[in-house]
Amino acid sequence: MTDTETDETTPAAPEQVQQVRQTDSELGRHLLTARGFHWIYGTSGDPYALTLRAESDDPVVLGRRIRESQTPLWQSAAGAWVTGRHSVAAEVLADPRLSLRHADLPGLQRHVFSDAWSNPLLCHIIPLDRAFLHASGADHARWERAAAPVLGAGAADGHRKHAERVHQETADRLGASFDLMADYSRPAATEAAAALLGVPEAQRDRFAHACAALGVALDAALCPQPLAVTRRLTEAVEDVRALVADLVAARRTEPGDDLLSTVLRAGSGGSTASAAEDALAVGVLTAAVGVEFTAGLINNALEALLAHPRQWALLGESPDLAAGAVEETLRHAPPVRLESRIAAEDLTLAGQDIPAGAQVVVHVGAANRDPEVFLAPDHFDLTRPVDQGQLALSGPHTSLFGAFARLQAETAIRTLRERHPALAPADGVQRRMRSPVLGGVLRFTLTTSA
Repeated sequence: MTDTETDETTPAAPEQVQQVRQTDSELGRHLLTARGFHWIYGTSGDPYALTLRAESDDPVVLGRRIRESQTPLWQSAAGAWVTGRHSVAAEVLADPRLSLRHADLPGLQRHVFSDAWSNPLLCHIIPLDRAFLHASGADHARWERAAAPVLGAGAADGHRKHAERVHQETADRLGASFDLMADYSRPAATEAAAALLGVPEAQRDRFAHACAALGVALDAALCPQPLAVTRRLTEAVEDVRALVADLVAARRTEPGDDLLSTVLRAGSGGSTASAAEDALAVGVLTAAVGVEFTAGLINNALEALLAHPRQWALLGESPDLAAGAVEETLRHAPPVRLESRIAAEDLTLAGQDIPAGAQVVVHVGAANRDPEVFLAPDHFDLTRPVDQGQLALSGPHTSLFGAFARLQAETAIRTLRERHPALAPADGVQRRMRSPVLGGVLRFTLTTSA
């Protein structure tokens, strides 16, 4: 197959476009074009365009500027309609007329890239459909129902002992100084996800490698990544699809009590093929979203707690406050900051006429600090009443893995607080460039003694 031929070796799901293999030169040019637009739009000081740049600007300050715009929903120079107001954000995230992807272009994906200057849509440049990130709302709702016996809030207690074992074993490997993401958060989240899926020990390293490369997936949907990172991402998508497909095939003949078997059983009333596709989707999303979302929540919780010594001390006095610390982290520093939607039809939101095909973006981080809803919103308080409407779990991806991430993060901070009460940052948090959605941590070195 040549570089410009359509890959037809794997049948696409109905909602997916067929993939076009681009040369490095072509893909690099299209990524740079889309990246260039963000820089051009940001020169006017547009806070959303600057957010997409994801460079040195303070994301909290940019989020505040987005929220405090004169109109609740406004159009950025980057083309998207953007809001940071809690009331509008909640409305957008609940509106079924807003979907996760642009409509397919005529002729599938054929040479959309040649017109990148007038149509720089990342969803048509980077094949994230293969990771099920742009599936329909109906698909996501079905997957969440099917996975609920394992991933739902009611299942958390049944997984608590396993989570405690994973985090204790991960903590056992820590030295006097360690990197929170590389040595603790991601390994623990990856191990927990592998156990959910029933990944065999012989495949654990392969699974972990794929998860690490998939960590940029949500960012890549809004912010063009470097060519090498993009290639690793798309290769990891195919690798994890193949790995999960093998697991699904095995579960169809020998089901167990793991996540994939649970989803297969939920779809047993329909066709075997559709049940297997649902299990494949949930498995791939676990690797592409569940791991990084969980690791990010652990990182953000520890960062906030250590930046507020009184809160860290309170956690030591009352370990049961770990759940409150996680909930406050979801509000104060959500692991997924931006939620993007596409209008499936002409509609009106917050008094604005939004045409079909337009992008609407919710700045979750800004909405979760809206002073109209939250008292002292910039203050991190693990004793804050929980049910105040934080929106960190209002997206289809974050909702699917919300209970799983909460349990892992709660167990992580309780474990580290008990093991290392004098835990402290050795230096500041270093975050990945081009990470407007996740604010991905590159390095966060901690020491276990003062």
